[in-house]
Amino acid sequence: MILSIASTQFVFLALGLLALNVLLKAGGYAPNVAGSFSPLALTLAHQGLWLFCVPLVWMGFAMFCLHVRNAIFNEKLARGTGVAITTAIFVVYVYAGSRFF
Repeated sequence: MILSIASTQFVFLALGLLALNVLLKAGGYAPNVAGSFSPLALTLAHQGLWLFCVPLVWMGFAMFCLHVRNAIFNEKLARGTGVAITTAIFVVYVYAGSRFF
Protein backbone atom coordinates (compact mmCIF):
# COMPACT_ATOMS: atom_id res chain seq x y z
CA MET A 1 0.00 0.00 0.00
CA ILE A 2 2.83 2.37 0.86
CA LEU A 3 4.55 1.83 -2.46
CA SER A 4 1.35 2.47 -4.40
CA ILE A 5 0.70 5.76 -2.57
CA ALA A 6 4.30 6.91 -3.13
CA SER A 7 4.06 5.92 -6.81
CA THR A 8 0.83 7.89 -7.16
CA GLN A 9 2.52 10.94 -5.61
CA PHE A 10 5.41 10.59 -8.04
CA VAL A 11 3.09 10.22 -11.05
CA PHE A 12 1.00 13.24 -10.04
CA LEU A 13 4.16 15.31 -9.66
CA ALA A 14 5.56 14.20 -13.02
CA LEU A 15 2.33 14.73 -14.94
CA GLY A 16 1.60 18.01 -13.18
CA LEU A 17 5.04 19.38 -13.94
CA LEU A 18 4.80 18.28 -17.55
CA ALA A 19 1.31 19.73 -18.04
CA LEU A 20 2.23 22.99 -16.36
CA ASN A 21 5.30 23.45 -18.54
CA VAL A 22 3.25 22.70 -21.66
CA LEU A 23 0.62 25.26 -20.60
CA LEU A 24 3.30 27.87 -19.93
CA LYS A 25 4.96 27.32 -23.31
CA ALA A 26 1.60 27.33 -25.09
CA GLY A 27 0.77 30.60 -23.36
CA GLY A 28 3.88 32.24 -24.75
CA TYR A 29 6.15 32.01 -21.73
CA ALA A 30 9.86 32.54 -22.26
CA PRO A 31 12.38 33.38 -19.53
CA ASN A 32 13.25 36.76 -21.06
CA VAL A 33 9.72 37.79 -22.06
CA ALA A 34 7.54 39.74 -19.66
CA GLY A 35 4.03 38.43 -19.23
CA SER A 36 1.26 38.05 -16.76
CA PHE A 37 1.69 34.51 -15.54
CA SER A 38 0.69 33.17 -12.15
CA PRO A 39 3.54 33.28 -9.62
CA LEU A 40 2.48 29.84 -8.38
CA ALA A 41 2.71 28.38 -11.88
CA LEU A 42 6.13 29.93 -12.46
CA THR A 43 7.41 28.72 -9.10
CA LEU A 44 6.16 25.19 -9.70
CA ALA A 45 7.63 25.18 -13.21
CA HIS A 46 11.05 26.40 -12.08
CA GLN A 47 11.37 24.70 -8.69
CA GLY A 48 9.09 21.71 -9.25
CA LEU A 49 11.90 19.20 -9.44
CA TRP A 50 12.55 19.68 -5.72
CA LEU A 51 9.05 18.38 -5.05
CA PHE A 52 10.16 14.92 -6.15
CA CYS A 53 11.75 14.64 -2.70
CA VAL A 54 8.26 14.65 -1.13
CA PRO A 55 7.43 11.00 -2.02
CA LEU A 56 10.84 9.91 -0.75
CA VAL A 57 10.45 11.72 2.56
CA TRP A 58 6.91 10.44 2.96
CA MET A 59 8.03 6.89 2.23
CA GLY A 60 10.66 7.17 4.95
CA PHE A 61 8.01 8.45 7.36
CA ALA A 62 5.66 5.61 6.42
CA MET A 63 8.37 3.00 6.98
CA PHE A 64 9.10 4.58 10.35
CA CYS A 65 5.40 4.31 11.24
CA LEU A 66 5.31 0.67 10.21
CA HIS A 67 8.34 -0.28 12.29
CA VAL A 68 7.51 1.69 15.44
CA ARG A 69 3.92 0.46 15.86
CA ASN A 70 2.78 2.52 18.82
CA ALA A 71 -0.42 4.43 19.54
CA ILE A 72 0.60 7.60 17.70
CA PHE A 73 2.67 6.38 14.76
CA ASN A 74 0.77 3.57 13.06
CA GLU A 75 -0.14 2.43 9.57
CA LYS A 76 -3.37 4.44 9.54
CA LEU A 77 -1.43 7.66 10.14
CA ALA A 78 0.99 6.79 7.34
CA ARG A 79 -1.83 6.08 4.89
CA GLY A 80 -3.76 9.19 5.90
CA THR A 81 -0.82 11.51 5.47
CA GLY A 82 0.08 9.87 2.16
CA VAL A 83 -3.41 10.33 0.77
CA ALA A 84 -3.49 13.92 2.07
CA ILE A 85 -0.15 14.71 0.40
CA THR A 86 -1.31 13.08 -2.85
CA THR A 87 -4.50 15.13 -2.80
CA ALA A 88 -2.58 18.32 -2.04
CA ILE A 89 -0.21 17.72 -4.97
CA PHE A 90 -3.15 17.14 -7.33
CA VAL A 91 -5.05 20.22 -6.11
CA VAL A 92 -2.02 22.53 -6.32
CA TYR A 93 -1.18 21.53 -9.89
CA VAL A 94 -4.81 21.70 -11.02
CA TYR A 95 -5.17 25.14 -9.42
CA ALA A 96 -1.94 26.40 -11.01
CA GLY A 97 -2.98 25.03 -14.39
CA SER A 98 -6.51 26.39 -14.20
CA ARG A 99 -5.20 29.93 -13.83
CA PHE A 100 -4.46 29.91 -17.58
CA PHE A 101 -8.13 29.68 -18.56
